[in-house]
This record gives sequence, structure tokens and C-alpha cells, in this order.
Amino acid sequence: FDFWALTPRSDILVFFGIWLILPFVWRRLVIPASGAVAALVVALLISGGILTWAGFNDPQEINGTLSADATPAEAISPVADQDWPAYGRNQEGQRFSPLKQINADNVHNLKEAWVFRTGDVKQPNDPGEITNEVTPIKVGDTLYLCTAHQRLFALDAASGKEKWHYDPELKTNESFQHVTCRGVSYHEAKAETASPEVMADCPRRIILPVNDGRLIAINAENGKLCETFANKGVLNLQSNMPDTKPGLYEPTSPPIITDKTIVMAGSVTDNFSTRE
Repeated sequence: FDFWALTPRSDILVFFGIWLILPFVWRRLVIPASGAVAALVVALLISGGILTWAGFNDPQEINGTLSADATPAEAISPVADQDWPAYGRNQEGQRFSPLKQINADNVHNLKEAWVFRTGDVKQPNDPGEITNEVTPIKVGDTLYLCTAHQRLFALDAASGKEKWHYDPELKTNESFQHVTCRGVSYHEAKAETASPEVMADCPRRIILPVNDGRLIAINAENGKLCETFANKGVLNLQSNMPDTKPGLYEPTSPPIITDKTIVMAGSVTDNFSTRE
């Protein structure tokens, strides 16, 4: 029994029961019933006993012992020191870089190296909320980032010069909750798990979530669609959903990718439909 869960559910009943068993109350009833009073007294005693016991016994407390033998931790996903290939750097989401060239002593000496402008601005049909929330990823010498309208850019990490870009041509309207892209995901296929067609077509790919419910795979080398992914590079995440109104379901964050599986989430418009 949980004291803090029982107390708000029984306080009024207990106090009302105590009031009913007072002699000047039950004797004034139209038909005094001593048997009912006795039953009420028993119920109150049981309730009081349970509350008292619960007050001194924590149901969340787990007693026991743990083995002193440590379980070996699984190896962390290998990531080159200079890379940041996922939203949280690695699949474990540690968000930690081992690089030490920039530290608390010299960070104040940093100067602007380059500036890149995406040219992505609010459009007439956009909803009120449009945000730039991207966390770029870096693989090798290339930065990959998406804009609010999910335009994907590949930049030279050293110079900031554009290598290529891809525009999913997102069509928005005011029914969208918001327009944003928090990031993209990177996947490099392995010959032992991928088909020869995938290895030939698109072994290194960027996975781009689009607010209209699409998930797009793009060749990390040249910005072209990966023809061997879904429907010529485009997956409809709203397939088999009962309601596919624009903006009802919006993937806004980069997915988690394993060797064979893409784990994808998304936001839905609350209180819009009972068919979500």
C-alpha cells in the first residue's frame, strides 16, 4: 500500500465516517442502526490500520543484494575523433568530443572562419512557428545540415563552400504545427549486410526527415536520391495511417539508424482528430 496514493483517495471518506459514528449524529437518524455503526467502526479501524502501516512501509523500497561481479560494458560505437556523424555524436548519444585543441584557456581567441547563408526564409504559406534548430553532422571533410524547410546542404568543413544541396520542395500551409528540421542522420552500408545493388547505388547516405511525412535517402557523395531506398529514395511515413491531412504528422528530428533498421519518431497535432 502506498500512503501518498491512499491518503487523497480516503481522507474525505474517513473524516465523514468518523463524523457519522459520533453519538450525537447517529442517534438523531430517523432509524438508528447500531449494527451499521458497528460495521462503520470496523471499516474505519481497518482503514486507519492500513494508512498507519503504509506510512511506515515504502512500497517502492526494494530490499536485497547485488552481485559484486561487474558486467562488462558494451563497446561504444567507434567514431573518428574529428567526426560528429550523429545528432548526439554517436549512437549512444554521448554528445562528447575527445578533441582538446580548443579549451577554456584559448576559446576566447576564436575568430570567424567562414559564413554560409542558406537563403531559407519564412514563406507566405508557413505557419506562425518556423525555427532553425539544426545540429549539423560532420563526416570526414563534409558538414551536412538542413534548413527550416528541410533543404539539405553539404559543405566543405574547412572552407564552408557548398558541395551540393537537395531541396525536397516542402509544401506547407497554416495547418502545420511548425516548420523545422533538427538534423539529419548518416548511414554507411556494410558489404556483409547490404545487397550489391545498395553498395553500388548509395553506400553512404544521408537520411532526411521532411515535415510533410516523407523520409528521404540521399547519396552523401553527390546529393542524388538513393534509388534502392523505398520508392526511388522516398519513403511515405504516413502509409496506412487513417488520417493523412497535411501537417497532422510531422517528423522533425533525425532518426536513429542501426545496421538494418531506421527508428523514426515524429510529432502529431493534438486535439485535431480522433483517428490519429
